[in-house]
Amino acid sequence: MVNRPDRPTPPTSQQDESISAMMGIIAQPDEGTSHVVSPAIADDDRVFQEYLSNTSTAQKRRMVKFHLNLGQPTRHARQILFNIVPKRGERETESRSIAASSFEVIEKLIDPYQDDLITLFFEKINICFPIFDEGLFRRVFAAQKEKISPGLLAFLYGNTLIYWDTSPLLSTVRCPDHRTIWTLAEDALVEELHSTPTISTIITIILNVGGRPSTHPLWNGGLLGLAVALANSFGLNRDPSDWNLSPSEKKFRMRIWWLLIIYDRWCSMAYGSPTLIQDSQHDVPILTIDNISNPGMPRDQIFAASCFIALITLTEVLGRCLEHVYDVGKASSKPAMTPIALENMLAGWEDSLDDTLRRLVIRGTQIVGAGAANLRLSYLSVKLLIRRIQLDWDKMSFQIEDTDSEHYIQARRICEEIVDFVRELNETHCRDFWIPQLAYTLTSATTFLMRCALNSRVALNNAPLKLARLMVDALQFHRRSYEWDIADNCLSNCCDLVEKIEAGFNEASPSNTLDLGDLLPVDMDMDIAALNGLFPEFATNF
Repeated sequence: MVNRPDRPTPPTSQQDESISAMMGIIAQPDEGTSHVVSPAIADDDRVFQEYLSNTSTAQKRRMVKFHLNLGQPTRHARQILFNIVPKRGERETESRSIAASSFEVIEKLIDPYQDDLITLFFEKINICFPIFDEGLFRRVFAAQKEKISPGLLAFLYGNTLIYWDTSPLLSTVRCPDHRTIWTLAEDALVEELHSTPTISTIITIILNVGGRPSTHPLWNGGLLGLAVALANSFGLNRDPSDWNLSPSEKKFRMRIWWLLIIYDRWCSMAYGSPTLIQDSQHDVPILTIDNISNPGMPRDQIFAASCFIALITLTEVLGRCLEHVYDVGKASSKPAMTPIALENMLAGWEDSLDDTLRRLVIRGTQIVGAGAANLRLSYLSVKLLIRRIQLDWDKMSFQIEDTDSEHYIQARRICEEIVDFVRELNETHCRDFWIPQLAYTLTSATTFLMRCALNSRVALNNAPLKLARLMVDALQFHRRSYEWDIADNCLSNCCDLVEKIEAGFNEASPSNTLDLGDLLPVDMDMDIAALNGLFPEFATNF
């Protein structure tokens, strides 16, 4: 276990309040769970609130008042009203029992290394993607572990297995089978969904969607939709700043909401489906470093927290890009931003960074520290997406081919940056935290390079094809040497294709000008148009 510098200890009453707030979120409910009443009927409560004030029904309602932005005079002040959704009796008991049984099997499989996995989770995952306050979680885990959601703990363990060999202690013993642990964890989640979902269920899904290796995009997308629906039901989409809640619970609710936004938008880019969360339907303030830091935090944790806040603000830029990607052309009160506006928005994000993060992100230098490599690739992902949007915009606005657009070479240069980035990764980078959906960026860059190679019509010294080969070779090395699963999607989709295109160029005569189709092997069952539409995440050449 890594020793951390002592932190200032808050007063006992404050500790108790914080622990109680965390228990209210990650523990299984005793009576049921709170559910937002539809705003369309919430005002009806004012009519009969006094009449029912002394009944048991009224005691099961929890009301929080808030006022909308004064700059929106057309909307009157509203109340947010929660009702208690009751437990489901015998079905609830049965589901909880099955979930607990699945978790017990997991604990037996990882015994006696449960505490070591918890430590590894906070050192590798939570430091970069802060779901929990480590101190609070450890106190709850030590004193009331049996009350924590079995599904949550199951996925916490499962999520950490990918880092097993990075632990000096755990690397000396055999790692439990990943598939077995994940299957049991998913069983626990399904049973908890059959009982009474709570905010802990959302956290469980976040851990699931962020799990590596990522092999089920449809499953992840479906679970993410469920998590967003639950979050809206629990009022996580509303700003709790003025609510009658403890500061710890307010921070926790805001944190979980923004974690959902991150996965919603990066999954949207990766999986080819529109975002589930719309800006007009939430008013949760964007997180700041103060929301996720504690007094006395070590320097490495402060740096990781800075990377996380930068990732959140970059995700906001990504969200605006995705509005353009999924725009179906209907009239909208909020038209998609132009490519130039998107580029300016990204430039504004770059200018918001401190000197250290700016060098890391823009120049790709000094990529040191937890979360640094993930942030750099995230930036390159958004940059490449904007270039693809610009190519599509030029095609629609000026009726020109990709190769005639000034942004064509720029897009290729960004792909080259991504190749260089991948080639320069070392073991520390590969074994660091990664958002699994970034794997699709590697695929996107490689397919664009292959597209450039085919468009170039040059059989010898074809630079884009050489870059695609360098990408595949680097990914194969990282996968073989460091078990870097982020390489899997690109290797499975592009490896054979690069070889086939290389074979086609090798068979072509360097002295002749050939059609693109002639450069492909005769047995290649794919044409150039298929290359452009190979991956659904870029269904319109993004």
